[in-house]
Amino acid sequence: MLSLTSKLFPYGSMAKEKIITHCIYILLIIILSVINHNIVFAQQSTSIKLKDLAGSSGIDFIHYAPRPRWCEIGPTVVGAATNEGLNLVFEQEKEYWKSNGRLMTMDEFANIHLIKMNGSGGAWIDYDQDGDWDLYLVNCQGDASVTNVLYENIGSGKFEKVNNSGAEDGGEGMAVSSADYNNDGYPDLFVTNYGNFKLYKNNKNKTFSDVTQESFYGKIKDKWYGGSAWGDYDNDGDLDLYVTGYVDFSRRPKFTSLRFPMDFGGTPNTLYRNNGDGSFTDATTTTGVLDDASRKSMQVVFNDFNEDRLPDLFVTNDTDANGFYLNKGDGTFKQFSGPSGLSTTDGSMGIALGDFNKDGLTDVVYTNYAAEVNTLAMMLDNKSSNDGKLNNAVFVQDFESPLLHKLTWPKVSWAPGLYDLDNDKDLDLFFANGHLNSVSGDNRQSNQLFENDGTGRFKDITENSGVLSAGNRIHRSAIYADYDNDGMVDMFVTVNGQQVEDGSGNNIFDKYQGKGILFHNETNNNNHWVKVRLEGVKSNKDGFGSQVIVHTTSDVFSQSLVSGQGYFSSHAKELYFGLGSENKIDKIEIKWPSGVNQSFNNISTNQTIYVVENGKLYQNTLVLNNQ
Repeated sequence: MLSLTSKLFPYGSMAKEKIITHCIYILLIIILSVINHNIVFAQQSTSIKLKDLAGSSGIDFIHYAPRPRWCEIGPTVVGAATNEGLNLVFEQEKEYWKSNGRLMTMDEFANIHLIKMNGSGGAWIDYDQDGDWDLYLVNCQGDASVTNVLYENIGSGKFEKVNNSGAEDGGEGMAVSSADYNNDGYPDLFVTNYGNFKLYKNNKNKTFSDVTQESFYGKIKDKWYGGSAWGDYDNDGDLDLYVTGYVDFSRRPKFTSLRFPMDFGGTPNTLYRNNGDGSFTDATTTTGVLDDASRKSMQVVFNDFNEDRLPDLFVTNDTDANGFYLNKGDGTFKQFSGPSGLSTTDGSMGIALGDFNKDGLTDVVYTNYAAEVNTLAMMLDNKSSNDGKLNNAVFVQDFESPLLHKLTWPKVSWAPGLYDLDNDKDLDLFFANGHLNSVSGDNRQSNQLFENDGTGRFKDITENSGVLSAGNRIHRSAIYADYDNDGMVDMFVTVNGQQVEDGSGNNIFDKYQGKGILFHNETNNNNHWVKVRLEGVKSNKDGFGSQVIVHTTSDVFSQSLVSGQGYFSSHAKELYFGLGSENKIDKIEIKWPSGVNQSFNNISTNQTIYVVENGKLYQNTLVLNNQ
């Protein structure tokens, strides 16, 4: 018979000690918060400075998704949810539709708002392999005249729109993920829409080709797709693809009122195995990840949480518990949602990974709906096992989350980000916020930035960082890259182009409607840094799943290159390490998914290094010329 201690702490003494420690922390924090509830998150001056340079960058993209009015149909707003009441709203919106070149039918209008509410993502992608990060943005209009847009980085902080790239998808766009699925050295694009998805192959001549039909045998289901992520789950050297499905929704029924997501069932997620010849096979049922077929999934991330060099899966779900799956190493997964500690909320969206408390383990941040605090989940243990074969990955909600509640619970947060924005050796925390509707007034919200104090504790620096200079908008994705190669991480924040209300029931158009924000990092300090780019040989070409460990005189930093972080988007495929005052790197280790280990000594800081699997480390280079 198990002892009481074993029952309470099934993952061993290490987990027990950490849980007890964090319980003490919780008690101390509660006591302090009673004395002064503003003590931890008081506004303070910061060294992190961001400035919106979208207006001068050449990025003129406008996200045309209309304003969702679906939750406003009711007796308190426009009358009973009947055809008559719906007509009132429809008449109010006629001029808006006309101005955008389209007038919808009543039935289309009644249902399209639910589709548009999630907004659209983007991707930093070096599509021309010239070493700098270009930007691909997804639109949600569902009109051939309004398409996704690719912007080429032409240097000096400027971008130029690429015409006739071949990736101008005109669907009702949701998300985009970037990966070199065919291992030819050039990044490709995978775009999800309401009703279908598209795979765009990079032709290596600044154009893309739609290869969806031949790659997926023309068996694409007509459903609402969401986020996606790439990972080599079977460790065969090519990237497989996981795609989420959202609500089982159709415009076909003649609804007399508009609907909420919980009014519909979910649609199954899909795991596609890469066959190595440019084609994919649906492996969902044979791999054990069909568990959440009825759930409404948003985002997914591949990451090796238990450090066995096999990518596991974490899936956020709307109106249901999140899903977590451990890779068993035999081509299948073990459902581990409940024991993981990550399934506790029921309105989750974006995902960020990183060791924010610097204990050597990968922590998780995921955003949640309004009145549900964004979750900081600390990994407690990834070494012990409950079956003697597969290491667990067990998390606990961070002790600081109750204090985050005060600042984040009124917000609808979509994209979280964990990056060292001031290169001071710790990961800072950003949230892209924006409501779905004006049920509580204006649906425009401010973003939030929290600075890590070096111990995994965060302080709110939103007010003094420049984040508020862009104003309140309906933000969705936040995508990270050092687009000007100055060693500081920048970000692009997408904005849902919607009409809003002024809080008094009056319809107004936001002057920033649909325009994204290019936050240039203008933090001014003398901290050192290094950026790492990877090229797999036996492993997948992108190096997804690789762990990079940086050793300095006083610190050890570890990061993994993964796909699926953020919300509906793809970050730049390089790793950023802030080094503080450390002016020399003693050693860099790379652990590849294939099992290959590499080590390099005495590396200079303030540069980009490029590592080829089982090959050389190239210094001060952004790209190799041997593609």
